[in-house]
Amino acid sequence: MNFVRARTGSFGILVQMGRRSILQRYRGSLLGLAWAFLTPMFMLIVYTFIFTRVFAVRWGQSVSADGIGDLGTFEFAVVLFAGLSLHAFFSEVVLSATGVIQAHTNFVKKVIFPLRILPIVELISAAFQLAVSLLILVIFQLIVTQSLPLTAVLLPVTLLPLIIMMAGLSWLLAGLGVYLRDISQVLAPLVTALLFLGPILYPSSSFSPEVRPWLALNPVTIPVEALRDVVIWGVMPDWSALAIYSVVASIVCLLGWKLFSLMRPGFADVL
Repeated sequence: MNFVRARTGSFGILVQMGRRSILQRYRGSLLGLAWAFLTPMFMLIVYTFIFTRVFAVRWGQSVSADGIGDLGTFEFAVVLFAGLSLHAFFSEVVLSATGVIQAHTNFVKKVIFPLRILPIVELISAAFQLAVSLLILVIFQLIVTQSLPLTAVLLPVTLLPLIIMMAGLSWLLAGLGVYLRDISQVLAPLVTALLFLGPILYPSSSFSPEVRPWLALNPVTIPVEALRDVVIWGVMPDWSALAIYSVVASIVCLLGWKLFSLMRPGFADVL
């Protein structure tokens, strides 16, 4: 009975803190929550201009009826935005997790407070921004192609493994961040590098055949390609790749939880 109450109480705290984290992100700003929509739309415009006009990037696949030819500017924007949205989510979760325990040192010495929810609060906040970005993606897709494939209903299925993996990474990085203060400095350039070491700004076909298999090591590669498959191209995702990714994500989640639990007793001494 006490276990049930503890679980229920933890969930209530998680929901409350998650809501507060989302609201605090925009509190005090003139436009408030409108920035959740304006920021990704602005970045969509900027990246589209840079990669279609300055660097003249071509995706080499069309979303038109014949399925042949390069994407137009607006079609390219949809494809690019899908990749950038997931990478931004990954980046925010990773970088915020490393300092989340230090940011709440007043909770560390409270034995009854479930510290395990703090990294998940940051995950919820980032997931809210991702949800807004994906809503913009769907709307933009409808505007550009005047249609939305039926496969779009599989969007939650393609993103769930990524959410599970990010939960595990959040716990792991939150624990390590207490003991290794330099970890955020190491991760910042690594996260930026992953933006270019995957099919986010350009297609997988732009990499050499020898390199392409290694792209799967990028945590967002498979989710990004699955997202584009179901929302943009209107085809089924690579279920085998998604299944393997799901297994790996589950392992990462369990390991992250276990390691965070092992590191938890020493937080008060370090902080």
